[in-house]
Amino acid sequence: MIGRLADRLIASQYQMAVKSLQMEAPDALEQIVAQADPALDSSVAAEIERLLRTRGAPFVRFEKTLMPQMQARFGVTEEQMGTLEAKELAAMKKRCSSCSEAARCWQALRGGESAERCREFCPNAGDFEHLADGVR
Repeated sequence: MIGRLADRLIASQYQMAVKSLQMEAPDALEQIVAQADPALDSSVAAEIERLLRTRGAPFVRFEKTLMPQMQARFGVTEEQMGTLEAKELAAMKKRCSSCSEAARCWQALRGGESAERCREFCPNAGDFEHLADGVR
């Protein structure tokens, strides 16, 4: 019983820490999202996932934090991204920034999921695959 109480106390402290970052240091929280570190404490990760799932982190720019990692997951280089027309890149960024699967995306990136698994939810998967194949 004491163990469960201690676990809940620690989890609530992590929740408070993430909320503090959200309010006082959103840039730092955005960097944590961008790193998608698999070694991140599970309580911290769960709170960040909750924020992403509920749109509680509007300051996190998914096109700057998650999209570059997803691009890499599909094997797309910066050079290949550079072949896109401005309107194509803008459309990809818009799809990413308005994506409702940010929490799932972050979980997949943290968990090292394959591009094949990410294809199930990523709105830019088709574009990434075409770029990786050299087709536009």
